[in-house]
Amino acid sequence: MSRLANASTICEEAVIRGDVIFGANNVVHPKCRIVSEGGGQIFIGSNNIIEENVLITNWQEDPMYIGDDNIFEVGSQFEGAKMGNGCIVEPKAIVSQGTSIGDNCVIGAMCTTFREEHIPSDTVLFGSLHERRLQTKLTRMQVNLHSRHLDYLKEVLPKYHHLKPGKN
Repeated sequence: MSRLANASTICEEAVIRGDVIFGANNVVHPKCRIVSEGGGQIFIGSNNIIEENVLITNWQEDPMYIGDDNIFEVGSQFEGAKMGNGCIVEPKAIVSQGTSIGDNCVIGAMCTTFREEHIPSDTVLFGSLHERRLQTKLTRMQVNLHSRHLDYLKEVLPKYHHLKPGKN
């Protein structure tokens, strides 16, 4: 049973199973899987972009929390416990079970976190050795770009894909 807030755009080809609660203005591309395997709820905030072939799985009985303004890029996986706001999970990156991520973090392409890891705000994981560094706070221009990206997807996706019934 999924629950949608106003103005979310969710493609019909996306698989959503279990108790998944969406905030407002999310975009979920086709071929995504958002599944509660362990019975715990999945709370997805507002203004998130979930691209093709993303897998979000809650294996726990405890709830999973995903904040606002995040991007899950093509083929990434999220099995973490919590994610803050303004984060990017790049293509084929894996956030392992129980991991919690602060705000404004980037999990680089093909990087993997450790299980039960805590990643502080403003951290970037990158490279084949999964190195870490701190980044600067989000700028107003980056926030505006995310908003324009959401608006573009909400306009284009319905032209090429059927949407799940609800408050699209």
